[in-house]
Amino acid sequence: MKHLPSREQDTASAPGQQLQVSGTVTDAQGVPLPGVTVIIEGTSNGVTSDFNGNYTILAQQGDILEFRYVGMKTRKVTVEGEEINVSLEEDIAELEGVVVTGYQDIDKKVFTGASQTIKAEEMKIDGIIDVGRMLEGRAAGVNVQNVTGTFGAAPKITIRGGSSIFGDTKPLWVVDGAVQEEIVNLSFDQLVSGDAATLVSSAIAGLNANDIETIEILKDASALSLYGARALNGAVIITTKRGKKNTKSTVTYQGEYTVRSIPRYSEYDLLNSQETMAVYKEMEGKGFLRLAPTTQGRYGGVYNIMYRAINNYDSEDGFGLVNTPEARNRFLQQYEMANTDWFKVLFRSLPTQNHTLSFSGGGESSSQYASIGYFSDPGWSIADRIRRITGNIRNTYYLSDKVTAGLLVQGSIREQKAPGTYNRQTNTVDGEYTRNFDINPFSYALNTSRTLRPEDSEGNLEYYRFNWAPFNIINEQKNNTTDLQVLDLKLQGDLQIKLNNDLKYSFLGSVRYVKSSKEHNITENSNVAAAYRANETKVVADQNIFLFKDPDNPTSLPQVALPYGGIYNKNEDNLQSFYFRNALDFSKTFDNKHDLKLYLGQEYRHTDRDNNFFTGFGYQYTRGGIPFTNYRILQKNIIDNLDYFGKTEDRERGIAFFMQGTYAFDNRYVISATGNYEGSNKLGRATSARWLPTWNISGKWNVSNEQFLQDSNVISNLSLRAGYGLVAGLGSASNALAIFRNEITNRFNADDRENVINIEELENSELTWEKLYEANIGLDIGFLNNDVSLTVDVYRKRSFDLIDYVRTTGIGGQAYKLANNADMLTRGIEVALRTNNISSDHFKWTSTVNFAWFNQEITRLQNESSVFNLVRDVGGNVVGRQRNSIYSFDFAGLDESGLPTYHYHDDRDPLRDANFQETQDILKYLKYEGPVEPNITGGLSNTLKWKNWELSSLITMQAGNKIRLTPVYSSSYNDLSVFPGEFKNRWLIPGDENTTSIPVLPDGRTLQNFSETGSDRDLSRAYNAYNYSTERVVDGSFVRMKNIALTYTFPRSLTEKMGMRTFLLRFQTTNPFLIYSDSALNGQDPEFFRSGGVAYPITRQYTLTLNVGF
Repeated sequence: MKHLPSREQDTASAPGQQLQVSGTVTDAQGVPLPGVTVIIEGTSNGVTSDFNGNYTILAQQGDILEFRYVGMKTRKVTVEGEEINVSLEEDIAELEGVVVTGYQDIDKKVFTGASQTIKAEEMKIDGIIDVGRMLEGRAAGVNVQNVTGTFGAAPKITIRGGSSIFGDTKPLWVVDGAVQEEIVNLSFDQLVSGDAATLVSSAIAGLNANDIETIEILKDASALSLYGARALNGAVIITTKRGKKNTKSTVTYQGEYTVRSIPRYSEYDLLNSQETMAVYKEMEGKGFLRLAPTTQGRYGGVYNIMYRAINNYDSEDGFGLVNTPEARNRFLQQYEMANTDWFKVLFRSLPTQNHTLSFSGGGESSSQYASIGYFSDPGWSIADRIRRITGNIRNTYYLSDKVTAGLLVQGSIREQKAPGTYNRQTNTVDGEYTRNFDINPFSYALNTSRTLRPEDSEGNLEYYRFNWAPFNIINEQKNNTTDLQVLDLKLQGDLQIKLNNDLKYSFLGSVRYVKSSKEHNITENSNVAAAYRANETKVVADQNIFLFKDPDNPTSLPQVALPYGGIYNKNEDNLQSFYFRNALDFSKTFDNKHDLKLYLGQEYRHTDRDNNFFTGFGYQYTRGGIPFTNYRILQKNIIDNLDYFGKTEDRERGIAFFMQGTYAFDNRYVISATGNYEGSNKLGRATSARWLPTWNISGKWNVSNEQFLQDSNVISNLSLRAGYGLVAGLGSASNALAIFRNEITNRFNADDRENVINIEELENSELTWEKLYEANIGLDIGFLNNDVSLTVDVYRKRSFDLIDYVRTTGIGGQAYKLANNADMLTRGIEVALRTNNISSDHFKWTSTVNFAWFNQEITRLQNESSVFNLVRDVGGNVVGRQRNSIYSFDFAGLDESGLPTYHYHDDRDPLRDANFQETQDILKYLKYEGPVEPNITGGLSNTLKWKNWELSSLITMQAGNKIRLTPVYSSSYNDLSVFPGEFKNRWLIPGDENTTSIPVLPDGRTLQNFSETGSDRDLSRAYNAYNYSTERVVDGSFVRMKNIALTYTFPRSLTEKMGMRTFLLRFQTTNPFLIYSDSALNGQDPEFFRSGGVAYPITRQYTLTLNVGF
């Protein structure tokens, strides 16, 4: 224990008895704090705490002891006895005084950019595993859309509205100074598709949130200047925990136990089984659901089951069902009253577990942090399961007073099971998305009739007809699965050498290896395999698209091409990345007023991505995996022009040189300039295209350090910032050289097929970076000793040379090509407010509010979007509008037959002429609705602390966007169909067109009339156009109660008796309810895209957390 020097007191000691006061000083988690200054207020009498946080000081009763520690709030305690144990809280204002950019840790007083620091304990939501989802509502200008809640699938994150039109808008992820490369690069359309590739779309799925110390959001060109040509869309800088020098070793365990609520039909506006059966009987009366099409067609539900019973004859019992109206009605009645709750059949509330055991400590020559984590999710539905193991070791070695070295090892192993899925297909002719054999449990529950049952009255699985074959969802989930394995390893080292008092050299090197393998296992007992073998009648064989039609014998019946076994699909995505950086950091103060900082360096990036896939037909799962491949299945794939194996390689190399200079005068005026020169092999051959200089100049005025504010009791901090600069990024196109793809000609006769080379893209030597000029003006102000702090930023971004798909003259042999030919303008404002509303010894109330708004406009674009690209749920791009905006067919009402009609700009038929492929003059009749992405976002958090209790909440909001309701209307239905509640108001009789906008259920005569004129597809398109009409768009604004948490920290007096350092319990609920959303959503989550495949929505969940420290 070190005693501070004493001097004669200016005033007499407080009256009272002199005591020898002793105690222990700890942080909020109970960790002892060495080196805490304990001083008697008004004197210089003081001591410092020892290695174990213990102190002893002589004081008189009534004296006030001040406890001071760097990074902690000073605390004053009145002496009333001989033992005073004190717990210090982190000083957020002081801790946020350093901005971590991934290159440097910069004093915020001289930092001129726009950024926001988020402490891990403020951001962490127990039970949420993906770190990216925790950012929602936490930072102004950061928009997080949970387009899917499936683990491993990334949420859509944009900073300041994104800066690219067709390219990537995700921020750059940087973990401990090194860029965390994406395993796969997916567009917005692909991200919401529900395809299996989305399971590895999150770059940080292998990162344990309990290992994170802080997150820094870098927003503007000044903050991102050192990232140069990679920072077009902002950056998220993650710093993980490390041990502290000369601190006591601690062990911490945290366990999180989470249960999720099962969705309820009451949340969705759907017809029950009785109402649905009434519609089926109406369909039967209109000529549908007859025996032949129901028993031999592609789909068949309760009527298919009934007709099977009628046709089933047993020599002892006779027919399974007598074919009389009375018997049929009695048979159907059991299904009419079934009202099956598919959510209860397919979903469950099994608890997930997330365990983390960590060790931290340090001595004079080194410090250590290590953790191991285990996450187990037995599955929200019967189709999924997750297990993840994470490991993290971070050591720092203090080799001398001038040399420091660090070693970081991070790794994760993930095993994940998901529904078996094929990729989603886009049908631009009819205007719809399709997916063969979709068995997503959530989509199934919402799209399958509640008249059907999972089991019959005897407890056996009950099958109906799907893809011409027997189907039962429980059986299918057992025999059609996606199995994913991911190995993610990272090794990183750093070295700092203090060359002299002013100059430091630093090195950072990182190597990362990721191997992911997705297996789609389709056994011989699945509906998929049965569909490939369905040929029981000539009618079925002629219809079944999964059979092989022999090109050498075109008049013969299609044949079974998969007589035995199932299908084994495997897809691997592998990543290898290397990153090395060398830098010199110069910092010197002249005459105690002039601060000069110089930072210059060089970095090299090396990234290899490999993908390979193959499909094995006839794999016999029940016979030891022996393949039984029929030659016809290979012929069928050749005829269908489907590859059954393939491999792609992507090689990215980059090098950059950078320099930053910052000058500050008297800690009041700051000016900073940055230059970056970067090159990439992904762009054109020309030096001007491949290499790009980026730059930034910015300044800051620390007004609160001026003499006229030095003695202010109101304003405790005031600074003004301004910056302007150029940053860039790789666009969606990355082919400098011509792309030649080997293919086989698609000819009907296999003998006529031959190898060809398809010129997919011509050489694009002028292809270059997407660029952005950004201007930012910021204000930081604090009142009343920073109890109220406010940050306001106003910005203007001019994106140019954005990738566009443009029409050419055709002279070069290519009608369209990718070129840097688009521009976009974004302007916005961000506000962040933090207040300490009440602060006393026993009660504290803190609030944070953030709000952001931007206006975005595409100012140049030659790409001609089709109708379908503009009306679909992810929207399209049009000059004068925000990126990804939705348009609609302008609904004109129902005609006298109850069929939907639309307004057009010309004399085309308002019913029959919907054309989803049209590109010319389409804006003359399509109606603009609004952007898909919100341009207004915000968050409100409150934390109340009373003694050992803490209550916190988070509310998030988004506004300014539109949502396309999930398509549900069709010109033809079957007895598998489920109907929305509004279907009760459909057109029934002439005259209803004056009171309803819900189209009629077409009858056989209507279908026949369209079929006879060869325009049956026109009717299908007319109903699909209704799904994409003005009637099917709603406001996307919502306010969500994101999280509520109640924490109790056991008092130290009790934990010491229990042999613990700390002990806390926390209960929280996440996504408990929507405070506001458009009622027209009818239960559809405003963030989720209901696309099937492997996609699930976010759900309400409850988490109990146990944290114990030793």
